[in-house]
Formats: sequence, structure tokens, C-alpha cells
Amino acid sequence: MSFSLLLALGALALIAVAAALVVFGARRATRDGVPAEPEAELIARFFGGLRWSLPAGFGTTNAPPVLVGLEMYSSGLRIGARWTWLSPFVPTWQARFEEIGIAEHARRGLRVSKRGSQGVRIRLSAGGAPVIFWTSSWSGLLDLLEERGVEVARRPTSTRFWSND
Repeated sequence: MSFSLLLALGALALIAVAAALVVFGARRATRDGVPAEPEAELIARFFGGLRWSLPAGFGTTNAPPVLVGLEMYSSGLRIGARWTWLSPFVPTWQARFEEIGIAEHARRGLRVSKRGSQGVRIRLSAGGAPVIFWTSSWSGLLDLLEERGVEVARRPTSTRFWSND
């Protein structure tokens, strides 16, 4: 076999391993809480990106902006892929407002991203890895969460490269 063929096969193997890690991480990060009763009213819908933790200490990964949606109902919220074909790669995360410990303004600094993304880090009262919903409407999302009794921290906190904390 030629060196270029071996190199191409190695690259394909790395891509397959990375895709498997993202799919496994999305399944692990999926939180199947039921935020809305059947009669719950849809209050707001946001579009953005999502950052969640990968398994076994492999760090975090992001779904780019516009691929993820956040739906806020009268009893809770749901975050997930906007299109069903993306569902294997993006976790579905749901919580009732009373389960959320704090919602924080999160910022990814210019050192990591040219545009300095901003969003909302959501931590559950019960613990576990937080998720970050990236959106340009972070202030409006914090306002709506605060109106529903969720503790809100508006002072921006930077994200760490390897974790959501």
C-alpha cells in the first residue's frame, strides 16, 4: 500500500472515532426529564448552539449556532436538535424550572473564538455537568428564566477550554 492510502485510511479512522465519541457523548448528555405537561403553553423559542460534556473526561463539544433550539414552556424548557437528522449528534436536554439551580451568563472569550460567543449556562440543583446554550438572545433568555423563579447570574463568566464549569 502506498503511504497516501495509509494516510487516508488513518484519517477516515480518526473521523469515525470522533463521530462515535460525539454520538456517545450526546446520548450520555441527554436528559429525559419531562418539562411540559400536555397542556403546557409554549412561551418562547430560541435558536443557537449547545455545549455539553463528553464522557470519561474527554472534555466538551459544541453544536454550532442555529443547529439547536431551546423551547420554553410554562413549566420548563427543552433543548435539542432543530432537525431530526441531527438528533444522534445533539443531546436532548429537558428540565422543569424548579430543577434548575442557576442560569448564568456564559462567555467564550476572544482567545478561543473570533466572535466571542455568549450564552446561558444552566446548572441543575441536583448537580451534574451543566450545559451551555449559545445564543445572541442570552439576555432575553435570562429575563424569561428569572420571571419563572430561576436564580440568575448576569455577571459574565468565561468558559474553560476543557469543561463547562
